[in-house]
Amino acid sequence: MSESGVNDDRSYSQRTIIEAGQKVKFVDLGTSFTPAFDKITSVLVVPFTQDGLIICAHLDRGIDLPGGHVEVDELTCEVTARREVMEEVGVTLGELKLVKVIQSDYYGSEPEQLTYIVVMTAFVEDILPGECTHESSGRSIIDIEQFIAQYQAGDKEDMHRIVLDAKKVL
Repeated sequence: MSESGVNDDRSYSQRTIIEAGQKVKFVDLGTSFTPAFDKITSVLVVPFTQDGLIICAHLDRGIDLPGGHVEVDELTCEVTARREVMEEVGVTLGELKLVKVIQSDYYGSEPEQLTYIVVMTAFVEDILPGECTHESSGRSIIDIEQFIAQYQAGDKEDMHRIVLDAKKVL
């Protein structure tokens, strides 16, 4: 995996949108589009308890949902999702369901430069003892509104929509 978090077999010759001083545009594609797996850069997971609470991670950027970059040896989004959830919040998940695909122009807006974030959700099966992991300083089990009130890592409206869409899928 390169420092940018993208699979090493990808090569992008131009600067990222952020390096060019622009804002990244995210487009919610719903579930109607399935990108080629090599264009998926990361997976975001909304893990719910059976009573509708969210398990979220305490990361350097603040409270957030578990998720991260697809690693070179991972062949499915499900593998990435399960690994990231274990690493960041120490839980195992039941059946993962697709919530949506989000298109990103981080590497540019030409079709070959677009990348994708896959959002998945599942019910939590087991919460492992201990709260700190090597990737987070702890976890919280809170309701949706508490999570959104504390969320500062990105756009609150976008995150609220993601979480509500995930809840509908379950």
